[in-house]
Amino acid sequence: MKRFFLIAILLSTILSLKANDGVFFANGNHLVPITETDISVQKEILTIRRVNDHLEVTVYYEFFNPTKEKKLLVGFEAESPYPTMKEDLSFLPEHSHIRNFTVMLNGQSLPYKIAHVPELRGDQTARDAYHDGQFMTIDKQAWLDSLDEHPYEVDFVYYFDAVFKKGLNIIQHTYEYDLSYGVGIDYEFLYVLTAANRWANNGIDDFTLNIDMGERQSFQLECSFFQNANEWTIHGVGKREQKGKRWSDNEVAMFHIQDGHISWHKKDFHPEGELNLFQYDFYMYSDIYMFTLPEKEWGVKDLFHNQYFKLDTNHIYTIQNLPYQDETTGISSDEKRILRNLPFAYRGYVFQNTKLRQYFESCVWYIPNPSYEAKMEELSEQEQLWVKYWEK
Repeated sequence: MKRFFLIAILLSTILSLKANDGVFFANGNHLVPITETDISVQKEILTIRRVNDHLEVTVYYEFFNPTKEKKLLVGFEAESPYPTMKEDLSFLPEHSHIRNFTVMLNGQSLPYKIAHVPELRGDQTARDAYHDGQFMTIDKQAWLDSLDEHPYEVDFVYYFDAVFKKGLNIIQHTYEYDLSYGVGIDYEFLYVLTAANRWANNGIDDFTLNIDMGERQSFQLECSFFQNANEWTIHGVGKREQKGKRWSDNEVAMFHIQDGHISWHKKDFHPEGELNLFQYDFYMYSDIYMFTLPEKEWGVKDLFHNQYFKLDTNHIYTIQNLPYQDETTGISSDEKRILRNLPFAYRGYVFQNTKLRQYFESCVWYIPNPSYEAKMEELSEQEQLWVKYWEK
């Protein structure tokens, strides 16, 4: 039976947080017309960038108004977090996990308001909650009182008046929201692409999606609005692969990015699925992209019991609870050498040692970079601590 050299150890505190199905914080969404319109989306550039435990979203839109100048009520729909905590309501009227929401139309900043409407179920949209010039709203006190038992289901609608001149109109939209997580998933975020179909052209004439998860990252995308990993362009150093089906029955595209980001482009785009990006939990899915040790070449040992470090998506960022005495006597010198060299392997160092080279070339995330020179001083403080520890 194939064994795995488990290096990523999730701390017990993290495991306890994931004891239930998970926590949903927020989702991204396309701007939508609240009232009927003949305005279409000619172009959209959606850029999603990960910064620690949250995402920065920037959207550039080109809208076309075929007739005279008109005022249109435009909205942004956001589900409430689940489970909802009382501290979440201290942010009202703002959503507790959405920040720095801004909209600029043709260079002018637009003020917005927020409505708290009954949950939009099934095919319902913010338009269904808007009648006679106002939104249906929930009883905030009743919502607060219900949290100890069964909370109301509430959605947030950020809305604003937009005056579209005849012809081309440019909207620049930004916001941040927190990454969700769940059982088997270290993090996950959703973005509702199908909302774009509510505009006059039932989609987007020219669509570009940029995703930047940072350096030395591995992550997955559900093949919901695209077919396979090869449709994506890697800008920088990285590689991609097609994995099997997820529980949703969609195929999964996996990306290993050493440095750079990925993008996807489509003309005449009428989305039929949503963006779902996630990172599998190391603990539950170590066989997918962990540090697999070829059994014929190395004596494999399971380090799972030595819980004194953890990784962030194949990248060391902290060492916790270092033992006061050597607890690694059962680990071979070759295995210690692998551990010591991980930070350099993440950056693509080309190893001269045959065993090290063979081992790291067997790792799906490893991308050789002949121009990279290993320099201890260029590692983070935590990585330097890691290297010095394994040098012992």
